[in-house]
Amino acid sequence: MMSTTLQLSDPFGRLGYREAGTGEPLVLIHGVGLQSAAWTPQLEALSKTHRVLSLDMPGHGDSSPLAEGAELPDYVTWLKAALTALNTGPVNLAGHSMGALIAGGFACTHPALVRRVALVNGVFQRSAPARAAVLARAAKIKAGQVDFETPLARWFDDTPTEQAARSQVATWLGQVDITGYATAYGAFARGDSTYAKAWAQIGCPLLALTGEGDPNSTPAMSRAMAAGVQDGTVEILRGRHMVNLTAADAVTDSLTRWLLRPETTAATTSAESEKETPMAPAPSVPPNMDPRALRDAFGTFMTGVTVVTSHDKDGTPLGFTANSFSSVSLDPPLVLVCLANSSRNYEALTQASGFAVNILAEDQKEISNTFARPSDDRFAKVAWQPGPQGAPILEGVSAWFDCTMNKTVEAGDHVILIGKVEAFDTSTAPGLGYARGAYVTPAAEAEALAQGANLVVSALIERAGEVLLMDDGNGGLTLPQKPVGRAGASVALGELITACGLAADPGFIYSVFEDAAREHQHISFLCQAADGAPKQGCFTPLSASTMMEVTDPALRIMLERFASESRMGNYGVFYGNQISGDVRKIVSGS
Repeated sequence: MMSTTLQLSDPFGRLGYREAGTGEPLVLIHGVGLQSAAWTPQLEALSKTHRVLSLDMPGHGDSSPLAEGAELPDYVTWLKAALTALNTGPVNLAGHSMGALIAGGFACTHPALVRRVALVNGVFQRSAPARAAVLARAAKIKAGQVDFETPLARWFDDTPTEQAARSQVATWLGQVDITGYATAYGAFARGDSTYAKAWAQIGCPLLALTGEGDPNSTPAMSRAMAAGVQDGTVEILRGRHMVNLTAADAVTDSLTRWLLRPETTAATTSAESEKETPMAPAPSVPPNMDPRALRDAFGTFMTGVTVVTSHDKDGTPLGFTANSFSSVSLDPPLVLVCLANSSRNYEALTQASGFAVNILAEDQKEISNTFARPSDDRFAKVAWQPGPQGAPILEGVSAWFDCTMNKTVEAGDHVILIGKVEAFDTSTAPGLGYARGAYVTPAAEAEALAQGANLVVSALIERAGEVLLMDDGNGGLTLPQKPVGRAGASVALGELITACGLAADPGFIYSVFEDAAREHQHISFLCQAADGAPKQGCFTPLSASTMMEVTDPALRIMLERFASESRMGNYGVFYGNQISGDVRKIVSGS
């Protein structure tokens, strides 16, 4: 890891940063009061696959401060100058807290320079009380009344891991330039809504991640950020405001998955538009074709999930997850898989004498994830043995095909590997599916539904901005809900609405999640109610005090997202578990 400085264009002065690794650039920006070292766990891990640049924010570490009174757009302009000086081209951009505000603003204003954006413990459209509180803190800091103990108490709990991180953060806070700190904090306090009107323009893959116990960068904010863009994913981890330190491995895993998400073509085909060139390059996608819509259309085709395996020239096993697999011919027996030109396995596989295709079974999602993530030794985590032709065959797969290389064909940004099947075997295990960016397990789902096993349906009944809540029997509040019987979820939902004594439209599925703590699947339907008093419960505004009375944490997180989306007018369906998942957009408000 190398720590250095670089002179930027006027008026930005000096840039301090840490750099490690080679490959596609990943730029990291820390929060107010910290420094580039705050990303050390992620920098060390992700530099194995990327050129990672962790920047000192202006007025922090070795970077010169901005002028007093600088606002969030000034920090976004600073970032543009920094990337220009570093000659990065389009980047993957991740920010924490204030760094997330800068990253989000940059994605709104310079989309051609952003491949993907990750917002860790970010803030977004604070409530009026929260805004007043943070503005009051900014005013005190500007007046010289600097209190580091209060934020430290808010950011960390009492576990040894958290306290070790607290000690390190306290050291960084003690080293910060107070003037630079005050300027950055003022921009942070005033910047939570600066780019809100442009938020829907973000087309690159966005990850919004925070700690479930962060009182200021709340899970509801992360869900709102993910729901408000074209391709958003949300993850909620255990911890508070400094999850990149207190849950370092989990954050690194989340960023690894984010870095594997297919990027839009805006960053790669339009990057040159921000440079002065004699002739713009010819677009790789027809101008009347929306690449995002095209990718979504491709994604509607349900495929199987495979792991393609082989050896490099030294005999080291290699493999990657692929769903671009197809049979080609029976006579001779040929199959094909597609490999991205950017893959680090490109050279080894195109020069290999053969490869194997392992068709994963429904219970092998974790194997798929293992081979989809960067790793020094993916095979250490799975059981395998050499096939008849020598390529690794994974244990427990639905089927495998061991092939000699027949032909390679260049095809755009991929190469097609065509293999001749020399040996194969099948089992009775149903295959793992993939469609619209998510795994599909039809056999397991059909069995669960047939048995009515551990499936719960709830009614999110809304009227005039209020939601029907009822006593959960433990002194708290909950939604109307019940287990699903053999008649199915639709019947159970109708029974819930009838029991509430309301005329309500069943509406659409709002959330689907696995509640591991209670060992059940949960489906929540958003329903619009007509006038009339309910027989059970009462309609209640989703205020902060109301949320505190919802005792089921999974339902509380869902209601926080609903409250945020209701304010924005953007709705999405949440798929995942009680901790993390994807928000898939349904409709955008005007």
